[in-house]
Amino acid sequence: MNYDLKPKEYEIMKFIWANAPDGVAFGEIHDFVNSLGKKESRQRINCFIQSLLSKGILAATGEDRHKIYTPTISKQEYDQILANQLLNQLFDGSLKTFVSALSGGDSISDENAKELRKLLRERNKKK
Repeated sequence: MNYDLKPKEYEIMKFIWANAPDGVAFGEIHDFVNSLGKKESRQRINCFIQSLLSKGILAATGEDRHKIYTPTISKQEYDQILANQLLNQLFDGSLKTFVSALSGGDSISDENAKELRKLLRERNKKK
């Protein structure tokens, strides 16, 4: 699946994940997008929705004007996919290289090191 979302697509998905994980009608998406500031036509919003459908991150049920749009993955799953893509593309899958880059090559703060250790302990408990 291609989960490379454009900024407006991401805003739409954040709205759906936060407010309507069980589904949302086109009118609700239209109202939300237009509440962001710049007014978008129904046709333009439909283009965003069609793109999300083709990327497989959104699904539609129902007939023409009565479709309900639901996410195919959760926000957490999306974040995990994106993080793994970033890690693999930019850091050859190396978490060590990523953390080093994040800290600017300097040693990380004691607080961040403590949070990382906690995260790794929790992850190891799940295995």
